[in-house]
Amino acid sequence: MQLIIPKNSSKSAKIASSRDLLRMTIWAAGVILAVIATAMGPDASAQAARATAGPFATLAVIIVASALADRLGAFRILASALIPARGPKTASAAAVLALTALLSALVNLDVAVVVAMPVALRAALRRGLSADRLAVAVALMANAASFLLPTSNITNLLLLGRVPLGSAAYLGDSWLPWILVIATTLGPLAWWAARAPAGQARAVTAGPSARAMLDLAPMFLIASGIRALLGPGLALHGSFTAQLAVGALLACGTSNLPAAAAMLPAGVPGLWAAILATTVGPNLLITGSVATLICRRIARDAGARLTVWQFSVIGVALVPAQLAAAIIGLRFGGVLT
Repeated sequence: MQLIIPKNSSKSAKIASSRDLLRMTIWAAGVILAVIATAMGPDASAQAARATAGPFATLAVIIVASALADRLGAFRILASALIPARGPKTASAAAVLALTALLSALVNLDVAVVVAMPVALRAALRRGLSADRLAVAVALMANAASFLLPTSNITNLLLLGRVPLGSAAYLGDSWLPWILVIATTLGPLAWWAARAPAGQARAVTAGPSARAMLDLAPMFLIASGIRALLGPGLALHGSFTAQLAVGALLACGTSNLPAAAAMLPAGVPGLWAAILATTVGPNLLITGSVATLICRRIARDAGARLTVWQFSVIGVALVPAQLAAAIIGLRFGGVLT
């Protein structure tokens, strides 16, 4: 979908992309960790790389498929069907975020971001919404909604490999916390996204690009390096709140995939502390989730800005309320006593 833009905008976006300090920092961290892990234990490093490769290969396939779907016009049709042409801007933002939450919960977090982000960018163009704010809102919603089902997030599956819990029992524990988290998230994010001057797209397309795969390489190096260095894993101890806090900090500092691979939860309550830490917790920092970086790449390629400081400011404001809502749901569900 071509946009009406200044001729120099695409060039400007490419220059800005090439000078992206965050991306250079992530690459540097990935290379350093890979070198350290290989030097300390080549066999462990190779084993960790093999174990980590599967999820990242899946993400690459999803990104390529989304780019193809965009070229075929699927996201343009979806945006036209779901986003009202008239009415309050808050309703349009809420429709985008509701789609994001449902895709993340019922399909998968990574599918959600590569589908919802192009829809969000088109909604911003169609309704005069801020593309910058809507991009941040989509990333925050996608992460927070990704714990309803075991398959909603790869991190859930990794953690369930440590503390097995049947699908029916998992859903029995998750549905009420999920509803409360979405109820806590949707309204404030939709209101915030709609209360800003319209963002001005500065690139040639509002759809996803296969270039988003470039962000997977350094995150793969970080994930496999940390997995190799941590070895058997990191046991979570203390109260539920303490485990949740430590897990969230670990996810934000190392990204949620290696954090989930490294955590050793104690029992079902510990499992839920780890699940919430690796789904909701990454909303504190832009590097906390690979899906957030994919959102950022898609947004930047379209000329929108998903900035580090704005993401964290909104995340810090929302995450405590989201986690409190989830804890209330788990208590009413009998998971926590």
